[in-house]
Amino acid sequence: MLDDGLAAAVEALPPHWHGHYFASVPSTQDEARAAVRRGAARHRSLFVANYQGAGRGRQGRAWLASPGVALMLSVVFQDTSASPMPWHWTSLASVALAEAIEAIVPALRPLIKWPNDVLLDGRKVAGILADTSTSGRQLLAIVGVGVNVRTEPSELAALGGPATSLEVAAGADVHRPALLGAYLERMDSWLERSPTELQDAWQARFWGRGQRLRMVDLGREHDVVVLGAEPDGSLRVRLANGAERRTTTGELIL
Repeated sequence: MLDDGLAAAVEALPPHWHGHYFASVPSTQDEARAAVRRGAARHRSLFVANYQGAGRGRQGRAWLASPGVALMLSVVFQDTSASPMPWHWTSLASVALAEAIEAIVPALRPLIKWPNDVLLDGRKVAGILADTSTSGRQLLAIVGVGVNVRTEPSELAALGGPATSLEVAAGADVHRPALLGAYLERMDSWLERSPTELQDAWQARFWGRGQRLRMVDLGREHDVVVLGAEPDGSLRVRLANGAERRTTTGELIL
């Protein structure tokens, strides 16, 4: 099973990151949850897999990739602020990932499709899923991330939607350990900055803003104009009849 140095990169993390590497695992998200239940996960605990066989995306979709071709990880964050905001962790993960991609492949310009996808030229290159819960005075967020790094066109075609990989988009080799290092550096940076700054950065990369798109929400399809996102993470759109609407359950269709 291919390992391009990813295991060594996890072992060499900065000391404030607590890394766990798996050659093969059903789901890094499940491993993170289990570690939290055992009391073995702390703020900035990181779970990375070379291959996972039962990864999940939004609305229960599967996230599958051949061994060694994707960067698949989950991060545990603990939010002890007076007014924790669950949306903050999805935003942080997506903005940091977009910046990390640009850092290692400067020619690419990633955009964020609400609420949890990263796109390149209108094609999905990564998905992010945050599970949050509260315990006493603390919000716990487990953020799962899957990035198509080396996925080949034949495998992308089988994914059932417009998709790409970093190597396909860049036309060059992309090193997963380099992407991991850049990603953690950008997350560290955003953890030190204000939610307002993060919200502005998220909005600046918002895919589809001002465009007329299709949205499926609770089983119904709508033609909408995307207006942006609210501070609570909800999507704001304008319906065909001119009315504005906010949703946390809708999905924009590529």
